[in-house]
Amino acid sequence: MAWIRELEYIRGFAALAVIAVHISMNFTLIPVVGLPGLLNAFIYIVAHFAVPVFIFMSGWVLALRYSGAYLLRTYYRRRARTILPPYLFFTALYLLIPVEGAIRIASLPGPGAAVEALLMGTAAYHLWFFVVIIQLYLLYPLIIRGYDVFDRAGAALFLLFALLFCQVLWNVGAHALGMFAGADWYAVLARAFPSHLFYFVLGIHVSRHTGWFRSAVESLHPVGVAVAAAAGALLVGGVWVVPMLLHGSLSGATLAIFCVYRIFEPLYYVPVIVLLIMAAMRLEEAGGLVASSSRSFGEHSFGIYLVHPLVIAALTAIWASLTGLSWTDWPTYPAEGRCAPEAGEMKKSVVGAG
Repeated sequence: MAWIRELEYIRGFAALAVIAVHISMNFTLIPVVGLPGLLNAFIYIVAHFAVPVFIFMSGWVLALRYSGAYLLRTYYRRRARTILPPYLFFTALYLLIPVEGAIRIASLPGPGAAVEALLMGTAAYHLWFFVVIIQLYLLYPLIIRGYDVFDRAGAALFLLFALLFCQVLWNVGAHALGMFAGADWYAVLARAFPSHLFYFVLGIHVSRHTGWFRSAVESLHPVGVAVAAAAGALLVGGVWVVPMLLHGSLSGATLAIFCVYRIFEPLYYVPVIVLLIMAAMRLEEAGGLVASSSRSFGEHSFGIYLVHPLVIAALTAIWASLTGLSWTDWPTYPAEGRCAPEAGEMKKSVVGAG
């Protein structure tokens, strides 16, 4: 179980990336195409490794905890106790206190709107993740059995490559169907478990072969992995930023951009996962204040994930009242980026460690 300690650091890295995504996503409000807008667009794209990393770690942890014989009833009860109360509470909270635009108190939603928010995770812009992870939790007993069949046959890597191929097809198809049949189709398909299944099973594979994986990671040179991750970031970020620069617009991404991005994104996310694991191993070995602070942030990443939109909205309102600046002004972005993680960690006591 010593290896599990490094997961807390990785959770912290992923939580920081989530905050970066939800601050930089307002880049479309910047009125001119310049360095601030393009830089925030780039950050928005490359920080999207956060959810794949969380999904990867979920597969890893579940396979560690439920690797042998276990009661399905016990498994589902524990998963429900972990995920459903915070999801239900924060869905209700964000329906009553919307965090998109100016923070305010909303009227009570109708039954239809409440049900849709629960099924689609639309009460706030970050809750869609729960829709995906709940599906994977429900299907985990079947997924792990299927994985074990391939693993015993020595075909686990074949399974991973097949899932990667199918996941790319699924996500490209979701964009295509959304373009031609309506955005609702994309919203549904993007939240379906096949959209992230590869990362979940990759986590299971690492859990099943932890010794081999750790040896493989230790044999890699950190500079080489960092270069691969940086090249992937330039690739996926460039797919978005270059057309923005050429067309003089920070919005209006085309179907081609979405599809090319979906094809390239695993080439970026996998090296990032390896790089984060290497960084976590170094922090765990080094110890000290930086390591303990990083670990503490990771331990509370679940709570930070849940409350950070409320924190960002509150900080935006305070910032506007003090300076008169908004998301259309570039100084807002570094100010929010500096304050949001610390404010989010101070709020962690609201939901505990997760």
